[in-house]
Amino acid sequence: MSEGEALFDALLDVTESILGAEQSQDALEAIANAVSRVFHFRYVSIVAAESPDSDMKRRIMLGWSDETKQRRLGEIVSRSATREFLSAEFEVYPHCYYFPAERFVEWRHALYSDEGDGHIGRSAPNAWHERDSIALVLADASDTMLGYISIDAPEDGRVPDKATLMRMRVFADLVGLALANVRARVAEAARRELLESRARSQSEFLGIVAHEFRSPLAAIRGAGVLLETNFDRLSETRRRELLQTIAASTTRMSTLFDDFLLLSRVDAGSLALQEEVVDAQLIVREALGRMRSEYPSRSFWVDCPDELPNVRGDETRIVQVLCNLLSNAVRYSPKDSKISITLQEVRSYVRFSVRNTGPGIPETERDRLFTLFGQIGKHPDGTGLGLYLSRQLVELMGGQIDFESTPNDATTFWFSLPIAVNA
Repeated sequence: MSEGEALFDALLDVTESILGAEQSQDALEAIANAVSRVFHFRYVSIVAAESPDSDMKRRIMLGWSDETKQRRLGEIVSRSATREFLSAEFEVYPHCYYFPAERFVEWRHALYSDEGDGHIGRSAPNAWHERDSIALVLADASDTMLGYISIDAPEDGRVPDKATLMRMRVFADLVGLALANVRARVAEAARRELLESRARSQSEFLGIVAHEFRSPLAAIRGAGVLLETNFDRLSETRRRELLQTIAASTTRMSTLFDDFLLLSRVDAGSLALQEEVVDAQLIVREALGRMRSEYPSRSFWVDCPDELPNVRGDETRIVQVLCNLLSNAVRYSPKDSKISITLQEVRSYVRFSVRNTGPGIPETERDRLFTLFGQIGKHPDGTGLGLYLSRQLVELMGGQIDFESTPNDATTFWFSLPIAVNA
């Protein structure tokens, strides 16, 4: 079999392997093994990117020790530095570069197969020198660089002739096109999975919305029917209770609607926040006013220094976040317990803390608590939206939010906002 026939057969084999690969990493391994087998090099390394805009990384190292692989695999290789290194003076053919030891160029991403003295001369005119190197660019149909293959240490110890370099170039061009096809296929599969995931999430979301609205609607419908059909027979006290049920359920639906609307705007990235200089103590007074109106039987205690700097943020949203934390404290604490609010200056932030006694929150639930619908334990008035939205709002205003909790003792949720400079 001639060298041309052997190359053609190898190309068929590796192309089939590449196109059958489920992941680009599998395709790169097939390419490295084919280069080593067809052109008889002991060392093959491939640097490649997952997409045209992503960083290039060292993905394959064939022939090196496990220790070297552990040290060098995954290193980021700059695109701009690579283009500068692959200069025209070393380009034998398009996409094929040979760097002879006599014109050695320092390259911090270089890989050498030997540890000998690089200053030793070439043993013969065509003998391979340990500082020789060859690079083959992998490109797609638009000539965008996907990465490159570097090869070292030919088994015959000789510098490849121009005919061999030409075959290498043809090989690299063809497998580059095949690799681009794999990448496009993987990207398309990821896109389909994302669309399917979004469709599932949307369906689940609509189910949750329907469930959350069903309860207050049922309460309104039941109270309304009783008032309509039995108004004259109902006592004044009973009528007032039913009207209060309708009012509370209507408020509940209004809150749900506002939360779901806010959620859609946050997730779409279309929420516009005001950047204002806000009096932190005013925030507390406004939030407490709402809480005492909604929960007249609960006790709230405030600890705030007389002198406290203003914060920067959206006043309406800050009040909303504080009310969310206070509502949670009410829901998950004994009815006769006290809820405390503390304000303090912490470095360049003002911290708002809400403390309550109760069952507490296990540390294992920390990561889930601030996620969408990440409710810990079910509560008839809870949706699992409040903490998720609070985190989004606080972070959009440049702050942080977190909590500390001791099981069966106390829980403190806090958020901090930047101090308004020169306010």
